[in-house]
Amino acid sequence: MNELAILSLVVTLIFTEATQLVPGGIVVPFYFALYLEEPVKIAATLVSALIAVGVVRLLGNVTILYGRRKFALYIIIGLVEKALFTYLYFGDSYLFYNLSMTIGYLVPGILGNQMEKQGCVKTLCALGVVVFLIKLIQLILT
Repeated sequence: MNELAILSLVVTLIFTEATQLVPGGIVVPFYFALYLEEPVKIAATLVSALIAVGVVRLLGNVTILYGRRKFALYIIIGLVEKALFTYLYFGDSYLFYNLSMTIGYLVPGILGNQMEKQGCVKTLCALGVVVFLIKLIQLILT
């Protein structure tokens, strides 16, 4: 797992420097590559990030949001969505077994924040390419 983290960081940094596109943050591709065999978690994380973008845009119409405040709101919305998705999917049992629907606690918020900055399509395409490259390099090296 440490090798995958290092590989992910290197690939993400090179890709970002070469294309000027950020694939959802520097750590997000690592988590997507790590959970690639769990499509439900990936889908829930993507949906959570998209909902966070929508909620922050709606709240931005009625309040002043920028900088750290906006980023913190993305993280909070991601955390709330994680709890709601997990509760709706697993019911009360998730509290006892530490089950989770989305990837990580911060990933949906970080991804949503980046989607707003550079656009959803650009971010998701960059994320897909970087995760593909990470898995391809991992397969070649093993």
